[in-house]
Amino acid sequence: MNIVYDMSNEAIMRLKFKDDIIDKFDNDTREILDKYVLPIMAMNEKFVLTGSLSLKLLGFEPIEKVGDIDIGLLEPFTEEEWITLKNFFGLSTSQSEMYDGASKDTPKFDPKAHLWKFYKQWGVPVDNELQKEVTFKMDVFNDEILRKKDIITVYLNDFPIRLIHPSITYSYRMRYALDVRGGTAYKYWERMKSFMDNSKEYYIKIRALYRMIARVFEHNTAVEGNKEKIDKLRALVDRREQYADNFFEKVFEQTIDPFTFILEQEASNFGAKQSIQNQIK
Repeated sequence: MNIVYDMSNEAIMRLKFKDDIIDKFDNDTREILDKYVLPIMAMNEKFVLTGSLSLKLLGFEPIEKVGDIDIGLLEPFTEEEWITLKNFFGLSTSQSEMYDGASKDTPKFDPKAHLWKFYKQWGVPVDNELQKEVTFKMDVFNDEILRKKDIITVYLNDFPIRLIHPSITYSYRMRYALDVRGGTAYKYWERMKSFMDNSKEYYIKIRALYRMIARVFEHNTAVEGNKEKIDKLRALVDRREQYADNFFEKVFEQTIDPFTFILEQEASNFGAKQSIQNQIK
C-alpha cells in the first residue's frame, strides 16, 4: 500500500500518500505529474483520476512508466473549461493541431463527445546534440458522471487527489476484454485473465484500504462528537466486514489472512504516529 494516516492541526485524520510516492516514477512521468496532472486536478474539483495511474498511486499495480492520463467527471464538463485547459496549459486537442498548429480542421468542443483528448509535446535534451520527445496525453471521459461514493480522496502533501475506486477501472478493462468489436479485446483479455488468476491480492488490498477509510471517518466523526453518526458508521463497517468474510469463504474457501491486516495496521499506525510527532516538533 502507498497510503498512510495523517493528522491535521485540528486533530482531523485523513489519508495521505507516502512521501516518496512521486519519486518512484520515471523522470518523464514526474515532469508530466508536476507540470500538468496535479495543476489540472487542482484547477477543477470535478476531475477524478482514473485508469492505470490511479491504480499505481493506490498500490494496486506496480509503479512504472505511465501512458495516457485518464480523467473522469463528477459534473458535466463545459466548453469554457475546455478552452481554459487548452489556453492555460498550451494543450492541443488533436495530433494535427499539436504538430501543425491551429487550422480550419482544429476540433471544436462537442458536449456529446465520448471523450475529449488533450496533447502536449516538448523536447528534453539527452546530450549536447540529441534530445528526446516527451508526450503528454490526457483523455477526459464523458460517458457517465461518476458517483461521489466511488471516489477515494488521498492527500499528496496538502493537495487532495481524487481517485476512482479500483473496481471501476477494472470493470472497464473487463468490458473492453469482452467486446470483440475493438482491436484491443485480446490485450485486455490477457490482462484481465492474469488479474483474475491472482485476484486474492486485490481483495486483500481493497479490504485493507477500506478499513483505513472507515477508521478515518470514525475518528473524524468522534472529533465532531456526533454519537448517532458514529453508531451508524460502525454498523455499516460491521456489515461490510461480514460481506467480505462471506465473500472470501465462498470464493477462496477460507477467511482472509489476518496476518496481512496486522502488518497493514502496524504500518498505518506507524505513519499516523510519525505525522503527530512531526507536528509536535
